[in-house]
Amino acid sequence: MKYERAHLETLLTALSATRRAFWRDTCGDWAIWGKRGHIYADGSGFLIVVCTEGSIRRWTNTKRKLDFCRVTQDGDDEGCLHLDHLPTPKEVDLICDALGIKRKRRYTPDQLATLTARLRKKPTRDPSRPANIRQKGKGEH
Repeated sequence: MKYERAHLETLLTALSATRRAFWRDTCGDWAIWGKRGHIYADGSGFLIVVCTEGSIRRWTNTKRKLDFCRVTQDGDDEGCLHLDHLPTPKEVDLICDALGIKRKRRYTPDQLATLTARLRKKPTRDPSRPANIRQKGKGEH
């Protein structure tokens, strides 16, 4: 169990996925979750579960896009794929796109400088001063 979590954390880093995509399912197994599927640790590889919600065409296209994976279960509109290695950068893009996995934001140094300058310029509220809260008067209910 501990090994599976570490194995999935390695994949999470490789996918550049947000930490919020990594959580347990109803059985208590760790998984990386996306809008259209999730990924489990499976021995030395990974089990990619694709749920296309009734779309036969989407499942067919997903199998074609992820042709570097081995199909282990092939249903009409959903199925499972097995990935036996850490994905390459090109494969990462395909996996995240197919499963709808949210990725971390990446900023260039120029963007970081702009954001930092904007945050420094914007004054913060004084916590000791009350915010503009509308309070009820005696006649209001």
